[in-house]
Amino acid sequence: MKIRTITTGIPLPFSPYQLQRAAKFNAACQTCFEANGYEVQTTRISSQIWDETRDVETIFNLESDAQALGIDFLNLGTILPEKRYTETHLAHVADVIVQSEILFATVTLTTQSGNVIPEITERTADIIRQIAHQTDAGYGNLRFAALMNCPPNTPFFPAAYWHDTRTNFGIGWQAADLVQHAFTDAPSLEVGLQNLKTVMEAEGQKIVALAETLAQEWGIKFVGIDVSPAPMGDESIAYAMEQQLPGYFGERGTLTVAAGLTRTLRSLDLPLCGYSGLMLPVLEDVGLGQRSEAGYFNLDSLLLYSSVCGTGLDTIPIPGNASTSQIAAILADVAALSTQLSKPLSVRLFPVPGCNADCLTEFDSPYLTNTTVMQI
Repeated sequence: MKIRTITTGIPLPFSPYQLQRAAKFNAACQTCFEANGYEVQTTRISSQIWDETRDVETIFNLESDAQALGIDFLNLGTILPEKRYTETHLAHVADVIVQSEILFATVTLTTQSGNVIPEITERTADIIRQIAHQTDAGYGNLRFAALMNCPPNTPFFPAAYWHDTRTNFGIGWQAADLVQHAFTDAPSLEVGLQNLKTVMEAEGQKIVALAETLAQEWGIKFVGIDVSPAPMGDESIAYAMEQQLPGYFGERGTLTVAAGLTRTLRSLDLPLCGYSGLMLPVLEDVGLGQRSEAGYFNLDSLLLYSSVCGTGLDTIPIPGNASTSQIAAILADVAALSTQLSKPLSVRLFPVPGCNADCLTEFDSPYLTNTTVMQI
């Protein structure tokens, strides 16, 4: 059983004490979980710095301080619409991502009243283009996303941002292997989903017990587990789902399995946080990459699955010459789905400079696989 992330959220990342304490706490969590037989892939820190004005140099100094403490992933939080400094932050965020190494950030497109502001959507699309054309192969967009109705205190990046009365932490597990195990040889989808519920609750209760012990020892609030199965490389959610499909991922029946998985995840008798739904990150999952390359699904398919799953459009390679208006239209479609269904969704697009549709990506990263660029 692998834990993808232990994420600690802090109110004031610019406070040396809070940053140091979070780094020490993450190290203690990793030691504890590994001593109990869990592989901890990453520990992370999230915050919310965009509620007041921040100059770029101050943010880069924060990155240096974090790196000196051995922090590998630091989320600055989300730029919300209709705030006093929204325009200023939108003007700076591309530079922050392009010129940093460990910093993540997002822009939220939906307002509290459920509206989507077209100007913010257009600006966000332009930020995606800027990052794509100013980082190697557009890789910087790994650390940037657009959010719609996403809750705070989500363990998974880039969506994580802090919002609480004090420091907290949450856990995101990998768990695609649990889906594979539960679905393999199950005589029906219903049996496979019941198998999954049983095994996830059993595993989750162990994780929760360890987390609550750490929370008590450190006086840091535990917000729960994001139970989304987070695929990585050969641990593929596509291959796992195919154990209960008549064919390949993307063919008929995929929507049914996706809906069943999400329904089961949200029924777990565990403290849940974040998305707690189905993730379909095309560039992070070998199976999804292969099925995309073979043409079994497309952008419209993924948008359909987003109506019943957890994250939206995640790590999608698109042509490098995609215009701002084309990217904005994709963001607007996902935002429309999010507002209509009142559900959290996000979009992480990778315009690949120099690549047209059907071109094979060439990312050299431990976090990404390679597949063909999608048509838009």
